[in-house]
Amino acid sequence: MSHERHRLATLLLPRTRRVRLTHVTVEKASIQLQLTTTAPAAACPLCGVLSASIHSRYRRCLTDLPWGTRVVRLHLMVRKFVCGHPHCARRVFTERLPELVAPYARKTPRFITALQALGIALGGKAGVRLAARLQLPTSPSTLLRLVRAAPMPHTPALQAVGVDEWAWRRGHRYGTILVDLVTHRVVDLLPDRSAASVAAWLAQHPTVTVVCRDRSPLYADGIRQGAPGAVQVVDRFHLVENLREAVEAFLRNQRKALQAAAERTAQALTPPGSSVPVTPIYSGRRRSLRAQPHPTNGGRQPRHTPWAEIYATVHTLHAQGLPVATIARQLGISRPTAYAYLRREAPPGPKRPQFRWSTHVLTPYIPYLIRRWRACGANSMQLWREIQALGYTQSARTVCRFITRLRRASEAGLAPETQGSPYTGPQGPSARAVSFTLVCPTAKQSQDAQLYIDQLCQVDAGVARANQLIQAFLDIARERRGQDLEAWMAEAAHSGIDELARFARGLEDDVAAITAGLTLDWSNGITEGQIHRLKLVKRQGYGRAGFALLRQRVLQAA
Repeated sequence: MSHERHRLATLLLPRTRRVRLTHVTVEKASIQLQLTTTAPAAACPLCGVLSASIHSRYRRCLTDLPWGTRVVRLHLMVRKFVCGHPHCARRVFTERLPELVAPYARKTPRFITALQALGIALGGKAGVRLAARLQLPTSPSTLLRLVRAAPMPHTPALQAVGVDEWAWRRGHRYGTILVDLVTHRVVDLLPDRSAASVAAWLAQHPTVTVVCRDRSPLYADGIRQGAPGAVQVVDRFHLVENLREAVEAFLRNQRKALQAAAERTAQALTPPGSSVPVTPIYSGRRRSLRAQPHPTNGGRQPRHTPWAEIYATVHTLHAQGLPVATIARQLGISRPTAYAYLRREAPPGPKRPQFRWSTHVLTPYIPYLIRRWRACGANSMQLWREIQALGYTQSARTVCRFITRLRRASEAGLAPETQGSPYTGPQGPSARAVSFTLVCPTAKQSQDAQLYIDQLCQVDAGVARANQLIQAFLDIARERRGQDLEAWMAEAAHSGIDELARFARGLEDDVAAITAGLTLDWSNGITEGQIHRLKLVKRQGYGRAGFALLRQRVLQAA
């Protein structure tokens, strides 16, 4: 039995022929292994001369990977030798066992590798908590020290790179991330966001032929300096987002058309012979109170009144010939806000929060509730018990409100599926919501959203014209027809829609990179995903991790 124990222990130890297991002690929480070296001679680490002259012996205590739930301690008896080289500066040296332990180390290499993996993945304190469960005793400082000491991974020859910014502190301090678009791995982090740092990095990697970026002129300048022969590719997502922002600015002046389209959508979804209710059907008392008019508002002016006054003052001062910068300085607003107010045809109105069923706790169960309510007219408590069996954990009151909503909609002749939809409410959806709907693929739009867009295009010819231009641009982006971009820009510039014309003029400054983005398959989506992972790693440091540690964790785990 003792022979089998020794044989098993020898198999579980790191592979080396210069060490012999002499004794095994199994305790309640640990396993003690006695080891001794067997090599007849050792080489001096300084001069490399072999020596068989033993000077003395001493014991080294090492920690190895645990066996099951027991910590493993290695008690290694090593020897000191006298160097035989007459001119060597080191007279006495200790024999080296690199496959078992590094000089001066108290842990085996495989134990250190496991701790490094925990530190890279989880950081200090979180890594220590998991290490304790895995029987790997350590401290947060040790984990972070091992992460900092880990060698940087080798960077292969790069072909296509994605570059984007990431925030140390949003709005104040930014860094730069670079991602290999072929292997989807982070290749480097830069501590700042500047053209000089990007140019210097690209100069060190001359094999890069494609650089994918957003529309930042800073990165465009850095790429031109560091890799003048590389093809710059503007990411399509940022182009579509810029288009959506221009559409939102255009729709802010179409408030009456948005409301009229919502009324026509509600009428189209109402069965024949039914009447459309004048007031919306809200699910709770709080929103019902918001729906009621407040002629006096308790003696207080509405919150948006100061902004309406600023809007009027901006137009008055601009009509007097004052520059926009002077107007903004006098009123204490930014110049973009002053320009935005000058483009508006009406003052800003009160913001009404949109009720979003997409974030509601009932969302996964709404189809089941509607189907069961239509089938048997079950009361809310019965339906609450039924969806509890399906995993619903919230209160019955929420289910009761939704069933009341369905019942009132049925009495008014409205389809239950349209309840809670901003496209059928009397106020209509916001300009921001409609802009997202216009750039969304038709296959992903809901039925009421598609119907609303059709009604909106019928109500206003300008919106219909804008929708044609939007869909044409989206077709160019989805079908990679970059050669049609200049024709679209010319059409948008003469469309009579100022916001889209301004967007088209903005494309002229970077038309080569934008055309490449609408032609080639490269995209910065991988880079955006790596930024999300970078945010998680950064927040695990609770604001106390420096750039060197953050860079190590991101690159080692890439």
